[in-house]
Amino acid sequence: MRLHVSAGDPDGGRRGQSEPLAVVLLVGLTVVGAGAVVVFGAGAIGDSTTSVDVGQAEHAMTQLDSKTSLVAHGSSDTQRVSLTRNSRGTVGIDEDAGRMTVRIVNGTHGDETIMNESLGAVSYDRGRTTLAYQGGGVWRADGDGNGSAMVSPPEFHYRDATLTLPLVTVRGESALNDRARVTHSGTTQYFPDQATDEEFRNPVEGTEINVTVRSQYYEAWGNYFETRTEGNVTYDHATNTARITLVPPFDEAFDNVVATTRQSGITVNGNDDPPEPYSEGVNYPAVDNRIEDQIDDCPAACQTLSGEITDDEIYYHSGTYGGDLEVTDPDGNVTVVVDGSFEPKSIDIDAVDSDHSVEVFVRNDVVFDKDGNDGGNAEDLQVLVHSDGEVDGNGNWQFVGLVYAPQSHCDLNGGGSITPNIEGGLICETMDINGNPNDFQYDSNIEDVQLGLSADNITRLQYLHVTTNEVNVTGR
Repeated sequence: MRLHVSAGDPDGGRRGQSEPLAVVLLVGLTVVGAGAVVVFGAGAIGDSTTSVDVGQAEHAMTQLDSKTSLVAHGSSDTQRVSLTRNSRGTVGIDEDAGRMTVRIVNGTHGDETIMNESLGAVSYDRGRTTLAYQGGGVWRADGDGNGSAMVSPPEFHYRDATLTLPLVTVRGESALNDRARVTHSGTTQYFPDQATDEEFRNPVEGTEINVTVRSQYYEAWGNYFETRTEGNVTYDHATNTARITLVPPFDEAFDNVVATTRQSGITVNGNDDPPEPYSEGVNYPAVDNRIEDQIDDCPAACQTLSGEITDDEIYYHSGTYGGDLEVTDPDGNVTVVVDGSFEPKSIDIDAVDSDHSVEVFVRNDVVFDKDGNDGGNAEDLQVLVHSDGEVDGNGNWQFVGLVYAPQSHCDLNGGGSITPNIEGGLICETMDINGNPNDFQYDSNIEDVQLGLSADNITRLQYLHVTTNEVNVTGR
């Protein structure tokens, strides 16, 4: 038997086995690589397609915004607009999407709702992204936890202390195709309203105007409010709402012995005339936030109120305070914070120089039913009252200073043999004056008392124009 070994095959035939194996490995790598390209490439293509679709829809929504504005404000009877160029994504109308409320606080007849309207929306949904035409603007949410953003601004214009709100509301078919037809359904004017009394007329009265938006896009609405008005904007994330507070100009001078923030707010027993000088329907802002902030800062940062004060510090008492209040030569401003009712036996303010004063912040009621002040000038003492409290004067009572309670009821009874019962000024929401003598004496030194009522972070408002312009959007 002979054994033949090829000189060109030193491995004795193993080369013949490796060639098929290499081919198999090459084919396997090619298949795996191709699969990866298909998987990752498909994802990239899908992302790119979604981005293109959303971009086209965003352009369509801004076109819808522009053409709807023409219809809503009377420049055109009908407008048509293309919404999508393909079947990807869905377009529809939700008449109940979002709500805007405009309220006047502490107006002529108390708190009044000027407008409360459902906004409605034309929405485009594609994956995690939603676009909507709502309230005259276009909004976007991407479902990534970063809230919402404005694409084009809504119908909300603030300039030169004038707010113009020609709100556009959407009604129509729940489902739309690639085209929409927009028509005007009607306009309602809410403010000013000449058919009502002076409550809904310019210039604006009341302590503040609140505009509240509840919407999926509330954060973008709030950001718009902050950018365009520099107003005081607050958010309630639990209810998807943003609110902007607008404040009418208010009189920072105190030039009456009695005044009410409510029109016809003074009632005098026997229908006598109110004491002179007086005023009704005066716009003074609430001080609730200031009082609550003072209470929050105490007691850790404040001294305990013991009755006798000789240093310019902040003093705190929790519950009803019924002791004496004696302030003697403090050499600075004194602040007293009462987280409860303030019912002093007596008040004695002495040697407070003209550049300083004593401020008392009261969370609940103020009751004067003792002999009252002994010494002190009217400009030396100011008592600021939370809207949850009332002010009562009973029996032989006297107060020298300024009581500032613009959202509280004041009930003044008795008076007895002490005169005057008030020397300085008293500001309430409403006021009942009963008894005899109830002698009131104005002290002009309180006119320029500084209570820090100006709020730089709140937009001032003098004139308000609120209308709704309803449009109907259909697929025909």
